[in-house]
Amino acid sequence: MSAAAMNLILEKVASKDKDFRYMATSDLLNELSKDTFQVDPELEKRLCGVVAVQLEDASGDISGLAVKCLGVLVRKVGEPRVLELVKGLCDKVAAPAKKDQSRDIATIGLKTVIEAAGGGLAHPAAALISGRMLDGVQQKDNFEVLNDSLDILTDTLAKFGHLLPEQHAALVAALTPLLDDHRQGVRKRALHCIGALAPCLSDAQLDAVAAHKLDQLAGGGLKPDTARSYVHGVGVLSRAAGYRFGRHLSRAVPLMLAANKAAAEGEDELREYALQALESFVSRSPNDARPFLEQLLGEALRCIRYDPNYAGGEEDMSEDGAGGSDDDDDGSDEEYSDDEDMSWKVRRAAAKLVSALVRAYPDAVGDLYAAAAGELVARFREREENVKADVFAAYADLLRQVGAVAARFAPDDPASPRAALQRDVGAVLKAAARQLGDKSAKTRIGTFGVLRTLVGVLPAAVAEDVGLLVPGILAACKDKSASSSSLKIEALAFLRAALDAAPPAAFQPHAAALAEAVFAAVGERYYKVAAEALRVCEQLVTVLRPCPPEALSPALAPLAPQLFSVINGRLAAQDQDAEVKEAAILGMAHLVAALGDALAGEVPGVLKLLLERLRNEITRLPAVKGVGILAASRLELGLDAVLEPVTAELTSFLRKANRLLRQASLTALDALCAKLGGALAPDAAEAVVGEAAGLVSDSDLSLAALSLKLCVTLLQAQPGVAAEVAGKVLPAALALVRSPLLQGAALAELQALFPALAGTGAPAASTEALLSALLDEGRGRGAASSDGSARQAQGAVAACAAVLVVAAGPKQVDATVKQLLQMLKSADPASQRLALLCLGEVGRRSDLSKHAAVEGAVQGALSSDSEDTKAAASLALGGVACGNLAAYLPGLLSSIGAAGGNSKQQYLLLQALSEVVASVGARAGKAKAGAADVGFTPAQLSEVLELLVSCSRSEEECRNVVAECLGRLALLHSAETLATLRGGLGSESEHTRCVVVGAVKHMVIDRPHPLDDLLKDCLLDFLLLMKDGDRHVRKAAVVALSAVMHHKPGLVAGGLDALLPELYDQTVIKPEMIRTVDLGPFKHRIDDGLELRKAALECLDILLAAAPHTLQGQPAFLAALESGLKDHQDVKAPAHLMLAKLAASPGGEAAVLGELDKLVEPLEKTLTAKLKSDAVKQEVDRHEELLRSCLRAVDVLNRLPGAEGCAPFAAFMKRVVLAGPLRDKFLAAQAERAEAEGEAMDLA
Repeated sequence: MSAAAMNLILEKVASKDKDFRYMATSDLLNELSKDTFQVDPELEKRLCGVVAVQLEDASGDISGLAVKCLGVLVRKVGEPRVLELVKGLCDKVAAPAKKDQSRDIATIGLKTVIEAAGGGLAHPAAALISGRMLDGVQQKDNFEVLNDSLDILTDTLAKFGHLLPEQHAALVAALTPLLDDHRQGVRKRALHCIGALAPCLSDAQLDAVAAHKLDQLAGGGLKPDTARSYVHGVGVLSRAAGYRFGRHLSRAVPLMLAANKAAAEGEDELREYALQALESFVSRSPNDARPFLEQLLGEALRCIRYDPNYAGGEEDMSEDGAGGSDDDDDGSDEEYSDDEDMSWKVRRAAAKLVSALVRAYPDAVGDLYAAAAGELVARFREREENVKADVFAAYADLLRQVGAVAARFAPDDPASPRAALQRDVGAVLKAAARQLGDKSAKTRIGTFGVLRTLVGVLPAAVAEDVGLLVPGILAACKDKSASSSSLKIEALAFLRAALDAAPPAAFQPHAAALAEAVFAAVGERYYKVAAEALRVCEQLVTVLRPCPPEALSPALAPLAPQLFSVINGRLAAQDQDAEVKEAAILGMAHLVAALGDALAGEVPGVLKLLLERLRNEITRLPAVKGVGILAASRLELGLDAVLEPVTAELTSFLRKANRLLRQASLTALDALCAKLGGALAPDAAEAVVGEAAGLVSDSDLSLAALSLKLCVTLLQAQPGVAAEVAGKVLPAALALVRSPLLQGAALAELQALFPALAGTGAPAASTEALLSALLDEGRGRGAASSDGSARQAQGAVAACAAVLVVAAGPKQVDATVKQLLQMLKSADPASQRLALLCLGEVGRRSDLSKHAAVEGAVQGALSSDSEDTKAAASLALGGVACGNLAAYLPGLLSSIGAAGGNSKQQYLLLQALSEVVASVGARAGKAKAGAADVGFTPAQLSEVLELLVSCSRSEEECRNVVAECLGRLALLHSAETLATLRGGLGSESEHTRCVVVGAVKHMVIDRPHPLDDLLKDCLLDFLLLMKDGDRHVRKAAVVALSAVMHHKPGLVAGGLDALLPELYDQTVIKPEMIRTVDLGPFKHRIDDGLELRKAALECLDILLAAAPHTLQGQPAFLAALESGLKDHQDVKAPAHLMLAKLAASPGGEAAVLGELDKLVEPLEKTLTAKLKSDAVKQEVDRHEELLRSCLRAVDVLNRLPGAEGCAPFAAFMKRVVLAGPLRDKFLAAQAERAEAEGEAMDLA
């Protein structure tokens, strides 16, 4: 804007006409808000003067606009001008003779400045405002000035208190006397002001303020309103100071409990403040409040019944579980009303205290459930709606904690909280059913929320008592009140969860009544209600026909056409929300897939409509899923009528960029080809193969696996497509087989492709041709073999070749073995390795004992000069032995025993034995229970165990293999192996003890196993070898504990109290384990305990994920974490990760806040550490990665509520993290986290 235009605005601002002034001030605000607006010193002066004058304008509209101008102006003009404006506003606020309107505008103006100020302006502006408001606080006789000064001071300290350490003492001295002021309003404002200041106070200052409050309460003799203010003040201080107030809880908790119990009649506000203070203690300082858990819970449950003005209250509490007899009138609790009754605030505060206790102490959920569950259910009949909502929330929190700890107990353990919940389900449903009849929509919404949580924790909870809830569900679905949409959504969401979790038979008697209400909800105008109702319809299909094609019940048969009509109405309509369209498509697909034979006349129309939806960009993804559902149906649905166009559409989707669409299209095509592949036109089949071939790569192994599976299915259904597969898919498959990323489902499907292709009999895909192509890839001679990665491909090539050869029959096996033996004689190392690996894979799948030359050739390869060849020979020997244990095992065991003096040779032979044990175990896992030929014979087992024990004193690499073999043997022959291992616990050899405890790592697997019952009785004996004098044994015990906690934490849950102290001890840096080696020109320090500490910290990380309640808040755990942050950089990285996990976990936030000031020093040392000038690139890269891991942890800490209240951490952030080169790295870490969270939300 030109200077002339600005001058014109400023002239109009001074006009006598109010409208002119208003318009000019509005124009000024618009100009100031522009990013391009700039001022010179002269204009600065004029603008500040004009805005100051406008703040005094008699028109409230104009002064209000001037306040907005002020908020923008402070960011546009220089610091001296802003301070001049602030000084003028402070004078107006503190001037006793000023008019109320002038003071009010000045107050609003100062608050606007406080909100807008930042950067270099923050400290001088905050210091000026704080100092001048302290002068206003001294005017105790002028109530208005005092109140306004306290309000402004509170806002200033809340935002900038950490910048004013020099004023903290004066502020405390000025505010403390006001806590005893006779005016309640002054006391309340002074409390909030001190609460804003508390996070920034030093420990000594905070202790002085806390002591003042607690001393006054302990002294007694206070007036009721004064006592109320002090109790409130304790709560405010606790919430503001957080964990730092925890050291005062030994005094504060008894005082709050005493104040609550001693409150006179009518002192409900005092009771509320006391309970709120107790809640803040639990939430902000859970560790310090832990000793008072029983007292706090008892007081909360006593107060949750507190209702002195309602005679029915105590009677409610005397009743069992559901809280009241069935004969009571549902609306009786609402008949009483008293506008002056404030007792509901006490009950609400008590409910929140119960909720805080439940969230803070998940390890005590069993005791909490036993004491609180019945009381909370009884209080469902609470007459005040606000209190009832908090009761529901507390009970839902309790249910979630019961679900969270369920994994710690055996499913049939009667002492588990979940078992207790199962016993109480009837009473809970009975109480919930009463609330579903309540007139209040809010109450019913809360009840459905509780029921949904209950179903999530105990899926079959409603199965036996569905009839109790049906009337409430029907009433909610038919509700016509203003809140009907929210109520219907909650009711339908619960119904969907219940239908999904409960057996279909439970809902079949009520299906007709429920269907009518749900059908009506499908027709609702609000799209969220309609979509949720359609999802319920999808679940109703299972109720009507749980197991198609079994006959449909005659009683339920009439519902099928009704259900179709309702869904079809939404499916056929064009003007629908995308969510409704998706729900309608999937609902119709499930309906036709299960009831298509009962709706035979309607199916063609549905298929036509589904084809239309496939061609619509908005609905194509749900339509693709719908096609997959129909194709997977066991009913004959006439899909062949739309097979060609549907296949064409699905094939075209494989070219789209949308990964989810491609994934769903591959799944649907696979189901279609499995059902109707033979009816597919050859050109359509070739098109499918051509598009699928483009997805066979290691860039997305999930899509590659689905594509290969589709090709295998198509080959089985239509062998004529083999030539197309051989021409387009096979080259991609041969390229994929070389990928170092190949694993899992992609490898399994790749193995299935070759025999399926050979089985078609196509000339271009004969077994010999495919085998030759695979072997060429393995040797690095194939068309795709341009990157020299043959060695990486050989394992996958060998597996694919073995599957192909064995599927072709014994003759092909014999011919291939001869070919491989000839390859083994080659001078090419790659050919030798490939031949050995192939022999091992073929031998694993068939008996090669009739080929006498095989064993000798493989044994001879063990003496090769090439380490890679010897490793391949070891694997081959183990694989061949798997084919015929009786023929090969004795020779293998004899060779191992004879190689005792040659550790390298013995290691290779032990690797072969490990292959044997692993293969026998895999075979046993696939075999049916009771199979006689699975595992080793007693004689073989005895010989193997004896040999392994004798090898336990060999070199370390051999001992590791022995431990692995023993662990896997324990899964095959549990009792015998476990007895042998227990016998080695007391061995004099530290090597044997190390092997014995190391075997535990390989015993625990994800799935249930009979070994678990034997292991849980003796596992602690193995893990307590953490006390052993040898560090290698201790490390093996730590690694074993990590494995147990990762796979089956329940096995060791009862022994953690004994194990944790030993584990913590392994995290300590021990000087006796650090030695110095003299290397002549320089000395080198070697830390023998480094690997042990790293393993111990990683074990704690696993423990934190598996059993957080055992670690969160434990001083020893936090000390171990702090030690890890100060340790070597190899230990720091996992410590940073664990710190971030702890801070982000539900119960860990308070624990981290409690130690935050102690964590600043190690974090700062890590971030400020300097590399040597001659550091190599590897050291630079490791240092940069350590900085990134540290900054990620700092980012998590910085996001904690209350972290800004820790003065050392706030200073660390300002001085170190947000200054210099670290700022950009920290912002990059924040961006990385935000991106990851965004991707997670997209996936959800």
